[in-house]
Amino acid sequence: MSNIPTPIFQKRLAKISWKKIYAREYGVQYSEMAILCLSHKASYHIPQPSVDQIVIPEGNNTAFYIDETSWAKLVESLNNKYTSHLKKLEDYEKQFIRDGKSYLETAKKISEFNLKNLSNAKISSIYQDYQNKLFRYSVFAWTSFILNNYVAERAIQILDKYIKKEKREAEREDIIGALFHPQKKAAILQLQYEVENFCGKLSRKQFSNLYERFKWLSCLDIHNKPWTKDEFEKHIQSFGKSSKKKTVPFGKYASSLKINPEDLDYLLMAQKFVYIKDARDDFRRQGVYFARNLFTETARRMAIKPEETTYLQENEIVSFLSGKSNHFQKLISERKKGFVLYLDTNKKLVCLQGKDITKVLSTFHLLSKEEEIKEISGTVASKGKAIGIVTIIRGVKDLEKVKEGNILVAVTTHPDYVPAMRIAAAIITDEGGITSHAAIVSREFGIPCIVGTKNATRVLHDGDKVEVDAIAGAGKVRRKK
Repeated sequence: MSNIPTPIFQKRLAKISWKKIYAREYGVQYSEMAILCLSHKASYHIPQPSVDQIVIPEGNNTAFYIDETSWAKLVESLNNKYTSHLKKLEDYEKQFIRDGKSYLETAKKISEFNLKNLSNAKISSIYQDYQNKLFRYSVFAWTSFILNNYVAERAIQILDKYIKKEKREAEREDIIGALFHPQKKAAILQLQYEVENFCGKLSRKQFSNLYERFKWLSCLDIHNKPWTKDEFEKHIQSFGKSSKKKTVPFGKYASSLKINPEDLDYLLMAQKFVYIKDARDDFRRQGVYFARNLFTETARRMAIKPEETTYLQENEIVSFLSGKSNHFQKLISERKKGFVLYLDTNKKLVCLQGKDITKVLSTFHLLSKEEEIKEISGTVASKGKAIGIVTIIRGVKDLEKVKEGNILVAVTTHPDYVPAMRIAAAIITDEGGITSHAAIVSREFGIPCIVGTKNATRVLHDGDKVEVDAIAGAGKVRRKK
């Protein structure tokens, strides 16, 4: 492979079966952190580190791929260490909160610094401390993402056993919805709850208070700016009217289903994970928001825009601050179009862009193959039927395309998507399961939702008319004439 650094998985390359884990609007720095969190660097936390992994461009997004065999071993090892019983999860949650708070406190301190008067060496020290705290927290962010899906799937299997025994199949979706109804509200649901309590009629003081508390929710990555007051006002408009969807407490279902104590413990663990999964996003987005001071000052010294720092590796920023290099404009321009990240045989992070991307995709067997797909199906996350016009959402910039009554089709959803979700007739996602953001928000709003289709954004197109059948079993999406 001339000019392409040899990957750490070179000897296993012929046997690798790549599995896509996610596709997001992340930049180089966040993607770099994602790879390190599943590497030898995280061996203190993850029993099976150094998995075969790579980040590649996919449309406007960044896609994370991992070898299926590596993934299976990783999930099993994490389950054995953290979720084999409720006590282990309680210990895991305490560590998760501890490292999350440590990261957030570090970011808040940075927001209070007067960085302009500090030397490059001091800025570098602050930056590396921030990155270290972010890494410690990000390891938990990754493992909670992985474990949530595993625990949720097993919980549904346990629940189905009791539903079948008690002949309650007709209530299955309602029972599952009750199990995965968040017991504690992460920020986006708390914001929705508070606006609904005011019936959308906020005084100027109430609005300003909410804005100051939640304006960071849009900070998905360094290149995502906090909401302006106008953007925030637009975001919460859809929350003014309370959802008519009422959820029966899971405890009532558990009692009538006669679930034994051991199985109930596992189900309650799955319920806890719904909050943990969303809370990880709260820590990260707040941290990104408070750290903007650091990236803004660093960018000023590098003569680039603050949001462009997301396209630079950590070692490139440290190198600049130590006076070793100072020309990044061309590199940033290329990486905006796409980049590849992986570990080489020396366990060093490699970031490639431009013409090297095609070489990597071909050599590592990652070139996508077009296939004819006649049917779209997935997991029913929120019951209902709807017919409407498809609007494809590949990123935040596409949200303004969604009109009332559209079928919102996305790779995944996150807090920025909520206003568009509220006016959609139905929601379909490529990724996610019964506890995904799309699933939880759809159930809150009483909107039909099918998740985990894997291919909806590739098969459907803007303007297609479809029927979303999310009533029972595997949800189906059918084209209509």
